[in-house]
Amino acid sequence: MFSTILLSALCGIFAGAYACYVLCESSAQKQLRQVLDTMQTAPSHEDISLPLVSQLRRRITLDRQQHQQLEQQLFSWQSLLQAAPIGYIQLDADNQVLWCNQTAQKLLQIHNWQPGQVRLLLELVRSYELDRSIATVRSSQVADELVWQFHFGYQEAADSRSIWLKANSIPLADGAIGIFIESRQDRVDAETAKERWLGDLAHEIRTPLTAIHLIAETLQSKVPPDLTRWADRILKETNRLIDLIQHFVELSQLETSSAQSLRLVEVDLVKIIDDVWHTIEPISKQQEVELVYQGSPQVILKLDVARFTQVLINLFDNSLKYCPDRGHIWIDVKILKSDRSSVEIDLYDDGSGFTAADIPYVFDRLYRGDVSRQREPTKTDTLDARTTGSGLGLSIVRQIILAHQGSIVANNHPQTGGAWFKIILPIN
Repeated sequence: MFSTILLSALCGIFAGAYACYVLCESSAQKQLRQVLDTMQTAPSHEDISLPLVSQLRRRITLDRQQHQQLEQQLFSWQSLLQAAPIGYIQLDADNQVLWCNQTAQKLLQIHNWQPGQVRLLLELVRSYELDRSIATVRSSQVADELVWQFHFGYQEAADSRSIWLKANSIPLADGAIGIFIESRQDRVDAETAKERWLGDLAHEIRTPLTAIHLIAETLQSKVPPDLTRWADRILKETNRLIDLIQHFVELSQLETSSAQSLRLVEVDLVKIIDDVWHTIEPISKQQEVELVYQGSPQVILKLDVARFTQVLINLFDNSLKYCPDRGHIWIDVKILKSDRSSVEIDLYDDGSGFTAADIPYVFDRLYRGDVSRQREPTKTDTLDARTTGSGLGLSIVRQIILAHQGSIVANNHPQTGGAWFKIILPIN
């Protein structure tokens, strides 16, 4: 009897132990399956009939191999970036420097950072412009390009050296930012040297041209009447060459340092338009061309009066050149309703307009367009240069508008068919 009870107890214990074993084994198998599912995808040639432990060991081996490959690739990329001629900085979401190659350290004068250190970019590089660009990229998740003058020795007044740099910031995963930095100093130096060379050349050419101009003026009163036209021709061509040289120098200066040379003051745009039109009114009266103004009676902007006067003179001159006798020139001025921070100026005429081939190139240097659309000169034209032009007037107009942080486009007006210039200028 006792042996029977003991045997039954042992069988119960054995059954319970076996049940526990089966339950633990099932749980272990389930956990192994979950671990396998979270690991990399199984290779196509893997034998799925193998025990889960064998599959797990194989996956761990493959993961280690992949980890080693990724480390090798990372080392290769870091070595490539380290030797690259362009600087690279990578920041995390907190603006801490994760990586900075030698070129970036040299350009930004970073001397106290080593790979593996956790340092804020602001501790290493004191640049408000770069900080603002990074913040813009992080908030908008759109790449940004910045060209700025970086000053060395931010906290040291004695060190006033600087360099022109360009930074292209791009958004990365998890709030990180990658920044490519390159020097623009060579380009700035080249532009400065070109401007100096152009100024010297213009000065050297102006001297003989001035002498030729004086000789031609003297000949006008000395030669017989039948030869006067030759002296007039010399004067005309000499004046054209002097204007061409002056325009080249002016355009070069506008392209290199236009914004810095502006003298902005608050003025009434409508008054400037009226003053310029009265200046060229003697020419417009010869053709009986009428100016039609439409828009606000007063628009206050910050403008360089002399430069913007030059813009209007060139645009009016262009319209008068191609406008028919007894034609019209319209100017529409309006504040854009979208943001109330910009002004749109539309200047158009009822002339022959641009050809489709001319429109993309009207602001290019020395581009005069199709001669067939030009108004035939008459005996009453007092400015012969108006019918030939230097080909630089509209290029200068565009550079002045860009210096004012504005934009200008050319087209043909849908109603009149004449040349149409649309200018957008910021109010502030």
